[in-house]
Amino acid sequence: MRPQALAAIRSYCLQFRDTRNALARSYGVDLKSDDEARQLAALMLEEQGIYESVEIWDRARLVGAVRANGTPSC
Repeated sequence: MRPQALAAIRSYCLQFRDTRNALARSYGVDLKSDDEARQLAALMLEEQGIYESVEIWDRARLVGAVRANGTPSC
């Protein structure tokens, strides 16, 4: 029997921005993919309801950003 391949886990930083685009809050999360990070960021942004946008970072790489209206901003 072959051992199952382990999925790589990446550390992401979700940076929430206020109406002035200033960093208001950040969270570190460990996830399997950029898509999971985008989905979680959009869900958290919607649930928080007080921030204008969230940026998703994988170390120094900007994965993407989501605005409060649900549209990707990059």
